[in-house]
Amino acid sequence: MSIKNYLLVWNKFPRLSLFCLTVPLLFLNSQQDSLIAYDEGYYANQARWIWETGDWLTPQWWGTPIYDRTIGLQWLIALAYHFFGLNEFSARLPSAIAGIVSVLLTYEIGLVLFDRQIAWLGSLMLMFMGIWISEVHLAHQSALLLAIELFGILGLLRITHTRNIDLASPKAIQWGWGAIAGMSVGLGFIVKGFMIFVPIVAILPYLILQQRYRQVIKNPGIYIGFMIGWIPTVAWLGLSYQKYGIMPIRDLINKVLFLSETNTFNPSPFYYFWNLPVNIFPWALFSAIGAWIVGKKLLIGINYSVISLTLGYPIGLFILLSMFKTRTPYYPTQFLPFMSLLAATAFIKFTQVSRQTLPRWHRFITWLSYAFSGLGIILVILGSIVITTPQIGEIIIPIEAKIYGIPAIVLGCGWATISTLWSRWEPPTTPYWLASWLVPVWFTMASFGLLGAWTDKNPATLAAINQPQIQLAIANQPVNLLTDIIEDPKSPQSVNPPKILDGEQFKTLIFITFYTPHLGKNTTSFGQLPKLAYAWTLNISPQLADRVQIIGKIDGWKLIQKL
Repeated sequence: MSIKNYLLVWNKFPRLSLFCLTVPLLFLNSQQDSLIAYDEGYYANQARWIWETGDWLTPQWWGTPIYDRTIGLQWLIALAYHFFGLNEFSARLPSAIAGIVSVLLTYEIGLVLFDRQIAWLGSLMLMFMGIWISEVHLAHQSALLLAIELFGILGLLRITHTRNIDLASPKAIQWGWGAIAGMSVGLGFIVKGFMIFVPIVAILPYLILQQRYRQVIKNPGIYIGFMIGWIPTVAWLGLSYQKYGIMPIRDLINKVLFLSETNTFNPSPFYYFWNLPVNIFPWALFSAIGAWIVGKKLLIGINYSVISLTLGYPIGLFILLSMFKTRTPYYPTQFLPFMSLLAATAFIKFTQVSRQTLPRWHRFITWLSYAFSGLGIILVILGSIVITTPQIGEIIIPIEAKIYGIPAIVLGCGWATISTLWSRWEPPTTPYWLASWLVPVWFTMASFGLLGAWTDKNPATLAAINQPQIQLAIANQPVNLLTDIIEDPKSPQSVNPPKILDGEQFKTLIFITFYTPHLGKNTTSFGQLPKLAYAWTLNISPQLADRVQIIGKIDGWKLIQKL
């Protein structure tokens, strides 16, 4: 009896079971949520102005048009505000839905390339990738971009992968899959701008090998979908051009040039070599093992088509992203589904190993099992210390670290059983050993969510803005933004020269903007404020000290009222 016959739920209802396993990880969260300023809070605020002003054309910042990024995500968040109100749940809802879609699309892609076992297990393991689960909990573009890319790749696979082409299928079906692949380009651009062209370049080797591009260029659906997908972008930029001239197009291009040349977010060319394995530990190890298995074709059904996509595409993306000067932890989200399928390939290979048939593999997996059992015991000890002990010698354990205590114990208790269950393993017995790897991780991810690790990103600043005197002042009154040019009533000249906000000041401004219930206007002069008006500001000149009341302070910003 094979492993899949034990997993009756996914064997009969694979998509439903994946849906049911994904939803709790995304929506079972703590009662208190707070946003990250960059870039989550920025998108959330831009969507807020779209929703409140009714201007669905202009991405703005306190009334100033800002065309440094595309507007697809902001549209979706604004729609969520319309139905569910202005809150963190609404801002993050598009990413959460995109996360569910990505899991299901990973299953469909795995079904085309491998089989149901690897497809289901790989989709499950995508949920356990730290970068992925973090991104689907945030109002970022990454989760939405990934879902669009997977739709496009699935469309290409359905019309190019020889093992799955049904020559007798109606042309309309082939055209439909072509249209899906074509639309993904334009839809990806409205969400992430020029970044959509990176996966297009990375997938070219797959299309060139065995001349698969011939099936693509002969499919009319590709061209129809391509034109349909660009309609939102063309309409948005065309109407923006009529309103603002060349500025929107120029700013989009300048942002790409800036990111490609700046060293601000340029850790090193080898950044992803260490950052990616750390952020998805331990699955990068199993992805590497799976890549070796695929490359050697050690499983039935693996062919060069599978190799060119599951290895060529993520490696191509990795190289292209490493060449781009701006490097962030979440850019590799785009190839995590393929890493999860490779990791699943490794585990399926492990379940076929026995002491008699594959002794070398058996020794390797035995060593691996004992290593992770030992790690599990260490995690239990560390988690217990973090929860129960405020200080070890002269080392004070930060309060923020306590959130990791319970998840560490949950994961450690599960992983501690790996070696024992492996010692009793003989295929094809019930796969408790495989469950000892995966079930604890699911509960660990769920516990992180319940403790707020995925959603409560800025509790200190949220506590500051929830001070009673601040909440009483801003509850029912519009609050303006008073910039750093403060006017001296005795002189027509500005007391302080214009000042560009530093990173921390701007992060705090993004945060307090979102959590201010009623926003006023951006003013550059104290004289422009109406009497008794409220405003957020950084500096007040000494000459104006007797004309304002300071209500509260948050990380350098002051909530003032004009007397």
